[in-house]
Amino acid sequence: MSTDDLIGLGFGLLAIALLVSWPVLPGTRRFAGFKTFPPFRAWTARPHPDAAVAVQAGRRIDLSPSDTGAANATVVVRTAWGNQHSREWSPSLRVSRPLVPVVGVDGVPASWGWGTTKLTLPPGAHLITVTSSHSRCYKTVNLERGQRIDLDYTSIVGATAHRHYEAGNQAHDLTRFRERRRGPGSTGWYFLIVLGGMAIMGGATAAAVANPSGFSAALGNTAVIAAIAVGLGVGVAVIAGSLAKQARLRRTTVADPPADRDPQGPRILDADAPERIAPAPGWAGLGIHLRFMIDAYAPDTLAALAGGPNPSVMQRWRAIRIGEPEAPVCRPWIPAPEVFVDGKAVRASWTRMWLQLQPGEHELVVRVAAPRRQIGSQTVVDLNRAEYRRTIRLTAGETYEETLTAEITAVPRPDRPELAEFRARLR
Repeated sequence: MSTDDLIGLGFGLLAIALLVSWPVLPGTRRFAGFKTFPPFRAWTARPHPDAAVAVQAGRRIDLSPSDTGAANATVVVRTAWGNQHSREWSPSLRVSRPLVPVVGVDGVPASWGWGTTKLTLPPGAHLITVTSSHSRCYKTVNLERGQRIDLDYTSIVGATAHRHYEAGNQAHDLTRFRERRRGPGSTGWYFLIVLGGMAIMGGATAAAVANPSGFSAALGNTAVIAAIAVGLGVGVAVIAGSLAKQARLRRTTVADPPADRDPQGPRILDADAPERIAPAPGWAGLGIHLRFMIDAYAPDTLAALAGGPNPSVMQRWRAIRIGEPEAPVCRPWIPAPEVFVDGKAVRASWTRMWLQLQPGEHELVVRVAAPRRQIGSQTVVDLNRAEYRRTIRLTAGETYEETLTAEITAVPRPDRPELAEFRARLR
């Protein structure tokens, strides 16, 4: 191999090394697909003042288990933002809805902002949520003593972010909330492929130095065979994965009959791919999908939050990117909905829920409550359209589905920790 070939190979190895390290290189981190640093410094993750559990939050926090104790468990939530998909990217200067993530536990906020949140929780089942302009993302975790679970949330920023309030609304889903992978794929397949490419090129360099004359022909044959193998392998893997996912979604599970007639414990289904459940013989099912969406701030509201009628260029840019010009003193949050079936309260949440009832007529009532801790003497509260009431008829062996969306206007005061306005419309 000539000197020019070795130089070219060296530059190739250097280019691959840059691809591996660019997410952590100064000045290039904004090109990473999973950015836990805030788009603006004042929105770094921090504990919410209304938190009801032990919480630490920030850009970098201590994740050692020493302060958890053997009697508790730990949930680590990383809230990140990513980039628009290259095939769907379109510049927009419209103001976004408020997109700042709020991490919640069992219906109460724990932290807000982009970064890392560490929750210390007692063993048992807990509902972990991350809400932004919508309530799509949630996970139910069953914790054991001393256990740690890591969850990753990512979305995009900008006016198009709200379009991902439901899976399948866009060709490429850019909002995700899932458990962090462990094992060989925990660093991401992209980096594993790049590292594999570096290893192959390193082996090729060694082969070229050892046998320069036979290297060119061997390299060509190997490249052709490898390209065919990789193409076929990826295609087969994608088809197999798709078929397996469709089979899981088509599978129907027959539920066990409830232990009593009290409908307090609904089953929380997956946010994006809910399982198909059939009620037990002689029973009927009731599926309720409750979600909320936060309204964008009006121009006069943005001006008030910016501190004057003429927001600065930076404040305007923040409103376009994340929906608010300044970090508010009071971070709005939406309490869990109130649900009643035949006058009995159901432990409800902004999720997909399913429960079993006796066949026949039932009265379903759903209400949106105001966050009492954020309501002051001058807060404008409008809940006139925040209740849904309907008599439903359930048939044995079938599930009745109801989807309700709460449109929320929640405006913080710029000078004190309370809301200036809270309105809810349930439809």
